[in-house]
Amino acid sequence: MNIVKGVTYRCKYNVGSPSCDLYGDFIVDCSGGNSSSTKWLNEGFDLIVPTEQMYYGCGSVTFIGERFKTGDPMIDSITMGGCTVNVPTRNTGMHVSPMRTIKTANENSSGILSALICHCVNSEFPPNDSYENLLEWTKTHLPSEYYVMLKSTKVLGPLVPYRRAINQRKFLKSLGNKWPQNYILLGDALYTFNPQYGQGMTHPCRLVREFNKIFNTNYHQLKDISYIFNRRASSISEECWLISTANDWKIPTLKVIRM
Repeated sequence: MNIVKGVTYRCKYNVGSPSCDLYGDFIVDCSGGNSSSTKWLNEGFDLIVPTEQMYYGCGSVTFIGERFKTGDPMIDSITMGGCTVNVPTRNTGMHVSPMRTIKTANENSSGILSALICHCVNSEFPPNDSYENLLEWTKTHLPSEYYVMLKSTKVLGPLVPYRRAINQRKFLKSLGNKWPQNYILLGDALYTFNPQYGQGMTHPCRLVREFNKIFNTNYHQLKDISYIFNRRASSISEECWLISTANDWKIPTLKVIRM
């Protein structure tokens, strides 16, 4: 019988820091996509968690900028929006979102500080070494109006790249009673999704609601809750997975790994 009675905590930013054992009646693991759960479950309980990963070449560059007037009223009117990836015909996209208004004496300024993100699938990554190179990438990878928008934007911070997004899921239901008592995975520790479809937030919210229902019934024993949760979470997770991955199967360089 596998039972989790607590966690061992250590500051990850200090390799030499001492560890601390924390005990609890029920452990909810929200340690994210880089969770070490599969490793220590295998080491501690000889438990192999079936996992599937989908690598679809997702990447992005995010930055903060002050937008200036382009002379095109249609483009200047876009304060929030963008163009989405539509594989396989277009593997790149862009989004702009206003952060706050700013005071400026420049009549050509929109007076808006915005967050802008250029993103891709199929490994058609936007460059982050210079804004000039990002503009060149935009010219060939995005609709012309977004090139005009970025050309009229003053960058006010670093170009921040991200290239580690994947779809990943763990098949906990298949483990049945081998799964440890008093322990569940939640959020990215259980499933990670293509961020384009919003399931990274929707999925854990739906699971938390289901978890709350299980506790509120007041007739399940604590030792059975993790098994009950894994069964119910399976169908919810499958719905979110299909929404998030259906379009990714059209990506030419898609790579699927099952472990």
